[in-house]
Amino acid sequence: MPIKTRRKARKACYLFLLILAFSLPLQAYIGPGAGFAFLSSFLVLFLTFLLAVFSFLTWPFRFLIRMIKGQKAYKNSLINKLIIIGLDGMEPTLVEKYLSEGKLPNFLKIKNTGVYARLRTTTPAISPVAWSSFMTGSHPAKHNIFDFLSRNPRTYLPDLSSARIGKPKKFLSFGKYNIPLSKPEIKGLRKSVSFWKILGKEGIFSTILRVPITFPPEKFSGHLLSGMCAPDLKGSQGTFFFYTSDKEKIQKREGGMNIPVNITDGKIETYISGPENNLLKKEEELRLPLTITI
Repeated sequence: MPIKTRRKARKACYLFLLILAFSLPLQAYIGPGAGFAFLSSFLVLFLTFLLAVFSFLTWPFRFLIRMIKGQKAYKNSLINKLIIIGLDGMEPTLVEKYLSEGKLPNFLKIKNTGVYARLRTTTPAISPVAWSSFMTGSHPAKHNIFDFLSRNPRTYLPDLSSARIGKPKKFLSFGKYNIPLSKPEIKGLRKSVSFWKILGKEGIFSTILRVPITFPPEKFSGHLLSGMCAPDLKGSQGTFFFYTSDKEKIQKREGGMNIPVNITDGKIETYISGPENNLLKKEEELRLPLTITI
């Protein structure tokens, strides 16, 4: 080692010893909260990993159990497959009129080869109430859906009657970011048990497509694609977009969102509006650039 380097190293050591010798003691309190927060977050991740491994290892056994249950369920059944077609708001008298006039040949074929009967509606006769009664076989007093909206008892503001969607309760603050440490609250408010969940317990697999008031999807033996009252890309109940290059129309807004477009050299420059960026402390709208070539 060169002599100059040794001298610099000695001076640094002497300076460090002087700081230690003449520094004054300071008192400070370090709370256990940070340690608990780190430990709880680590435990959540660790337990989630263990549950995922356990679920993966036990999947073949659970699959065999479902197969055995399914075979027992179909043993005494009269049919192997049942398809239910439901159309929201369809008037049965008009359907029967068009069937008799031969204007609905495909529906007539379904009627002749299957079963057709009128289905009585609910009180009140609106979609979320009627569909909830259809899927649970119970009246509104039991399934707890009386309208599209309900009243928040704290603020008296309208809330969605079928689901509650909230934000995560725990965050890690880092600069301008808020990193969520917990899942957002997504809770279904419809009570009573759907018929496909009962079928699943008996080993009968079901596929449910676009049935209203099925968000959030419940766990059962089958597939489910939620329909009416599922939130859209912006987390709302159907915000529409109006794209225009007319500046006067941009300022006039009766509903939805008016989005400007710029047309230059045969190209339309605009954007797709998305949800708020919840990772930022000061939330901003997420936007995806969109270019259309004419």
